[in-house]
Amino acid sequence: MASPNSTGKTFEKQCVELVKQHRVFVNTTARCRCSEDKCYRPDAVTDSEVFEFKYQQVNGSTCNKLTQAIFELELMAEQFDLKAILVYEGRELVRFVSEDPAFIRAQSFCPSVKLMSFSEFNDYLTESSDCNNRNENRLLEYAS
Repeated sequence: MASPNSTGKTFEKQCVELVKQHRVFVNTTARCRCSEDKCYRPDAVTDSEVFEFKYQQVNGSTCNKLTQAIFELELMAEQFDLKAILVYEGRELVRFVSEDPAFIRAQSFCPSVKLMSFSEFNDYLTESSDCNNRNENRLLEYAS
């Protein structure tokens, strides 16, 4: 069984690969300098979007990190002049996004950050792809 960190890293890599397959330009080394000694690094940047990917199946600190990620994405989107997208997956994060009062409040402070579940993200990236190539979960076959 994979550790939660390796599962999160696997999820991030899967999402980056989907972005690479469906966008013209991908940069995974971009940095957003927010102060002299602090910069944020998004998971992926295209010519029009900045992405952060989070996965959590069980209780853990990722829920807190998700709230921080919203604020970081807001700053990066402003600095890069790009659309900000936070993609989440896993039983714990799906519940957290819809039920946690502090997280819901954080969302209201960063209205330009679009939250997407993995299936919404997959649909967003592949909206022009061949719909006949999807499995029963609506995901493209290579994205499973």
